[in-house]
Order: sequence, then structure tokens, then C-alpha cells
Amino acid sequence: MTLTTLLNGQTLPLKSEFQLRLMLPTDLPACCDMLNDPQVNRHLFFAPAADEVYHGHLGPLLTMEAQRQAPVVAIVNAEQAFVGMAALVKNNESGVFELGYQLSVSAWGQGLATAASRLLLSIAFDQMGASEVKADCYDNHRASKRVLEKVGLGRTIKEYGYFEEGTVDRCWFAITEAQYRRSQAVASTAMPTIPAVAA
Repeated sequence: MTLTTLLNGQTLPLKSEFQLRLMLPTDLPACCDMLNDPQVNRHLFFAPAADEVYHGHLGPLLTMEAQRQAPVVAIVNAEQAFVGMAALVKNNESGVFELGYQLSVSAWGQGLATAASRLLLSIAFDQMGASEVKADCYDNHRASKRVLEKVGLGRTIKEYGYFEEGTVDRCWFAITEAQYRRSQAVASTAMPTIPAVAA
């Protein structure tokens, strides 16, 4: 099982040379550098911040017990260097998780956020008994909205003036377990069209 593989300290292939593994406390310095990159944090309400803030928030999520309840994964390259992260975070509602991801600039444009999100959705619904997965982003963050739509989440609500002192809107996306099961059933029965060949 995917989650068991991660919890056992093994990596999973993600895309091309990139792999996924559980995020570790030793990844925090590289993660802090990523989050404090102006190109990365221009769409993050919680960044930039002091490294201590990130350590205080992320550190408790990286214990083995916390990882069993809501995995936080590191995206690493062929040299096992940290290039990004993705996570499921428990919502206050029972059975509901929130999905999030951040990537270093060097890892942009390679489909890694989409691949990691698909894998985390599978873990949420197939292994953790999730009833719904939600995600939010800046409404002007087109790339993030595309990722969420590609993995099957639909837009639910827009909160006007939520970020940046009332100047940026917040957009929410979600997918329920029933919607996820339906999308998987459709994907498994979809067959490529084979052109007719003259005899």
C-alpha cells in the first residue's frame, strides 16, 4: 500500500527522475529556503516568515504519529535533494482533509504538483477513509487552480478580499468520496479510440 510504503521510509516514483518520500525534520532548512523565495511565496499568505515560524508549524506534523494521521511528503530529485512538498492536513470536520503543495522554482512546470496531488488523493480516499478533500488558493494563482482542476477538484466558493489586506480573493475547491469514486470508474473504463484499419 502506498501509505505503508511511505511510513516504512521508502520512496515512491512520482514523475521522470522525481520521487516522493515522507518529509523529515532534516528537510526543514531546504523547505524554509523554498518558502522564503519571493517567486514561491507571492501566492502564500503565511510566507515569508522566520525559519522558527516554519519549524514551529511543520515540525509537529513530521512526527511518525502525525504522519500516520495526515502525511506530509517531500518531493526529491534524482540526487535525493528536496525540491518541494505536498500534504494532507486534517480539517476540523471529521473525515475531511485539506490538500496543499509548494514547489521550488527549479521544479515548476514539470507536472509535479499534479502528480503529487493525485497520489495524495488516492491515499486520502483509498487508505484514510476521507469523505472529502478540499483545497484553497489565491484566485489569481492560475497555475494552482489548474492543478486542482486537473486532479478532479471542483470550484466551490470564492471569498472576496480574503488575502493581502482585502485585495486578493480566495478560491476553494473540493472533491467528495463519491465524486472521486465516479472519476476513477470513468477513468478505468475509458478506452482509447483505435482507428479502423482497412483489410
